[in-house]
Amino acid sequence: MKLYANPSCSRLAHLVVRFMSAMHRYDDDRTLALMHAEKLTTPQLAVLEFVRVPRTVSVIAVHVGLSRPATSQMINKLVKRRLVRRSEGTLDRREKAVALSASGTTLLEKISRFRSARFRASLAALSPATGGRLGVVLESVVAELETSKKFAHRRSPD
Repeated sequence: MKLYANPSCSRLAHLVVRFMSAMHRYDDDRTLALMHAEKLTTPQLAVLEFVRVPRTVSVIAVHVGLSRPATSQMINKLVKRRLVRRSEGTLDRREKAVALSASGTTLLEKISRFRSARFRASLAALSPATGGRLGVVLESVVAELETSKKFAHRRSPD
């Protein structure tokens, strides 16, 4: 199945965008305020989430869509802030492994709590019946996405 050629996927993608837009209305700028207070950019947040499993700079660069030098600069900033740690690669000492530090984990947990509060606020507007149906569907969607082989290369350690 070609994702973009399938009209139902395009419709579904549009619904997901609308859903997320509706969810964001309940944020009250909490998440953005936290990121601003932490001086954290969206690409930096993406890197922190991605290096929960140690990754090489090259793999991180591909994941965030930046050049290797730009990615290295970003990682240097995160290392200086002690949000990630860098160590020699196990197979090639020239290649550095980047992993989330304890401080980085704490920050991601804080962001997760802010996001959860936003989601709870928005989902509280749903009727119990609609909330129940959404829960069943999301369980199924998450299970399929987590076991999908299509993008497995992005989840696995290098």
